Amino acid sequence: MAAVLDQQIDLTEEEIVRMTGYRRPGKQIETLKSLGIPARRRPDNSVLVMRVHCIYPVGAPERAANDRPKLKSISRKK
Repeated sequence: MAAVLDQQIDLTEEEIVRMTGYRRPGKQIETLKSLGIPARRRPDNSVLVMRVHCIYPVGAPERAANDRPKLKSISRKK
């Protein structure tokens, strides 16, 4: 955890480009959200990604919905 404190709190523009493969902010945000990494657009139209979300990702929202157990109802005999 100490290594995290030695780095910038947000990703640099080049790190975001390397991670997403895009230079356009709209495509960057779209790609980051598909990876489950929260991203916001700054007033200057650049993308803000907190470094901690890349180190400890929560997971993609689509993946979380698919990970639910598939339960079947138990029919009771009368």
